[in-house]
Amino acid sequence: MAEFYIREADSDEASGPYTPERLADLIEAGRASAATLYYDETREDWFPLSGHPELQHVFHPEEKRVHLRQRNLPTARPPALEQEDAARPPVTVDEMLAAAEGKSRETRHLKAQEKRMSKAAAISLPVLALLMALCAFTDIYPYWDVVNVLREERTWSLLLEYPMLILGLVDVFLLLCCILAVTDAFPLIRVRAMVGLGFFTYIFWSWGELPQSLAIAVGSVCIYICTATLNLYVIILASVLGIVSLGALAAMTFL
Repeated sequence: MAEFYIREADSDEASGPYTPERLADLIEAGRASAATLYYDETREDWFPLSGHPELQHVFHPEEKRVHLRQRNLPTARPPALEQEDAARPPVTVDEMLAAAEGKSRETRHLKAQEKRMSKAAAISLPVLALLMALCAFTDIYPYWDVVNVLREERTWSLLLEYPMLILGLVDVFLLLCCILAVTDAFPLIRVRAMVGLGFFTYIFWSWGELPQSLAIAVGSVCIYICTATLNLYVIILASVLGIVSLGALAAMTFL
């Protein structure tokens, strides 16, 4: 069953994840409204709850009543089930809201999962910025004399003779996107990681430079992972391996 994170339009703090049934309970209790935003993982953006198809019966209850009139009356439940329901203690509104907010014993693990995802998101962007900075340094530093010529003579056509400088400029652009928290650039970062993993790993391997080839492969995979998951432990592992591998590559380039 799909679960959603929600936040108010004027707030940056999200809560969840909630199932559609829990969202309906929150709406009926006045803790959420049609203007409350939910995060759509497919479209990677926030949208009003009023547009969610599974919540239309909450915002348009008259449609649900018409639909129920067209159904047959439910059959009688077995006496054993009726006795079991009668024996259960009633659920209060506070208990229901606590469950929806992840504060009950049964749903506390969902709140812990949300916190881990928030920490992973907070880690991924700074780490990606550092990884892209290391990539940009590795691409540009060997051609620093050419950079000085470009600055002095303004012969920008000379860039076409140095594709690694062009790649370095792309890395600088992606670095700025990470610093500015432009997550829409993540697909471009993934493409950059795949170029490093496929093309440059093979190039350095064909040149017999195996340490550089291994460092590029590990660093590229780590860059991709940091844009593709919110698992805290995976993010931490990818961050450490990425910084070590690309840092070693930058050191080998400098020395």
